[in-house]
Amino acid sequence: MRFCYFKTLPSTQLYLLQQIKDGTLDLPVCVVARHQSSGIGSRHQVWESVEKALTFSFAYPLGDLSSDVPQQSWSVYFGYLFKQSLQTPCVWLKWPNDLYKEKAKIGGVMTQICHNVVVCGIGLNLQASQHGALGEVDSTEVLTRFFAMLEAKPSWLSVLEPYSLEFKTNHYDLHFKQGDQQIFFKEAHLLEDGALLIAGKKYYSYR
Repeated sequence: MRFCYFKTLPSTQLYLLQQIKDGTLDLPVCVVARHQSSGIGSRHQVWESVEKALTFSFAYPLGDLSSDVPQQSWSVYFGYLFKQSLQTPCVWLKWPNDLYKEKAKIGGVMTQICHNVVVCGIGLNLQASQHGALGEVDSTEVLTRFFAMLEAKPSWLSVLEPYSLEFKTNHYDLHFKQGDQQIFFKEAHLLEDGALLIAGKKYYSYR
């Protein structure tokens, strides 16, 4: 993995997507910014800047990653592996792409596919007076562990099985909104493709 470090960028995700469209970067590559002025969240919301964060986006050709990951579940796949790389038991992945420390949201994952390239952005609050935060970590060590995991090409099933075991415990008292409806996670079944089945309806995201 080749790393490109920046002091500041509007958004690592938008920067990397544009470079891929322009064909100016060799893959795989990871873009890391100490500060983002206009970071974007998974549902195209603004990701507010905090005092200190680990913010990065990376890109792999689809053929360089595990071939059995369902296209709609890349964020679950990357999010769970990143959570594992933190080696912090109190951090968990809220389906499908939010990182939590106990009951506080501390980060998120978003994944897009562009020209047969998977582009994933991850933001993790380390210090934040107005938001949840993980606390200090060695970012270099975290990234090293994370990309070592990815380069081992773990199968989708090897991620889904442990995530399924954690899912019920972590989501039992949570819900999300779909229009005017409240959808409760405790009624959900996590399917083999990473979707949720609730009252006969499949969900791949909150949208």
